[in-house]
Amino acid sequence: MEKELINILKIKGVSDRMIDNIINSGYIIRHWQDFKTAEGYITISDKMYGNKGISSSFDIDKFIQYANGHYVFEKLPKLNSHRVKNLTEINEILNEPYRKRWIENGWLSFRGQVKEYTFKRKIPNPVRADMDGKEISILPGAFRDKPLGFNRQDFADERNSFELFLRELEPNNPHVYSDSYYSYDIMRAEQHYAKHTQGLDISFEISTALFFATNKLNWNTDGTAYHSEISQGNHEGVIYSFVFRDPLVKKTEFLIKDFDLFKTYSPARILRQNCGLPLFSEYDRNIAVCDIDCVFYLDENFDYPDKLRPSYMFPDESEDLFYGKLLDLKRKYNGFGLDNVIEYKH
Repeated sequence: MEKELINILKIKGVSDRMIDNIINSGYIIRHWQDFKTAEGYITISDKMYGNKGISSSFDIDKFIQYANGHYVFEKLPKLNSHRVKNLTEINEILNEPYRKRWIENGWLSFRGQVKEYTFKRKIPNPVRADMDGKEISILPGAFRDKPLGFNRQDFADERNSFELFLRELEPNNPHVYSDSYYSYDIMRAEQHYAKHTQGLDISFEISTALFFATNKLNWNTDGTAYHSEISQGNHEGVIYSFVFRDPLVKKTEFLIKDFDLFKTYSPARILRQNCGLPLFSEYDRNIAVCDIDCVFYLDENFDYPDKLRPSYMFPDESEDLFYGKLLDLKRKYNGFGLDNVIEYKH
């Protein structure tokens, strides 16, 4: 799709430098069909936002003018946001009738971060970028350090390392290597104990999102990690609430309540965080932004007395048997294949 866009841009007389900027910013050609006439047509699409038409479908000639600074697309409305000082204020917003209904239906999910992250491209999204060309970044980990216009071959390292140790991670299942049904369990475990995947960490509990918005990940000199609570007066945390509609992300289907594969050693960390892991492709990397219901910006003096503790959210080896087994294997094989398993010392 990049090659097709390059050819079209060359035919339209776009400079090589501008073509490079457009392609390296992650734009492609997308084919559509008019439902009334059945005629096909093409638009420029943004790989950040997939097939969300408002964010990702632009007339080619207007887009070229925009890229050259000669046309302005109408911006999307600003996200619904609230600055909150405590959990009571958050709950007041979540208790609005339509949100209560979403929560009851299992449609509302959350993601907490210690701050809001943005990215800036040579050619920002015409309708989502702010006045400085910055766009909110809610990228799954696998995409955060990748060039914006990367190709599929850049995922050559996507093999899950836990697959090498399945017999030891689940010794009581003789079919552990033969059933692809378990692949999602493997990926979810990788996401929470080792490397980043194409899944986006979300939770169906506001308390979990609050933990990640109010606790910073730190590193000891020996390479181990720990979380520390951000002190009052220094909060920059943000919580995104989502209603993923297309495809629908529901608590009944996405909340991780148990594992089909890892029965002998249960991954307690994942279960305690009340989380889910919707997947995103290289063609919709930042599409979660399109399904934001509202944003909670934590006041610098945010107060949250009944908070979850790091020792609960990241239990030690005695409580989290899966984590303990991973550390045993890491030591047994001198880190081979498991060098990215993080050890926490809270």
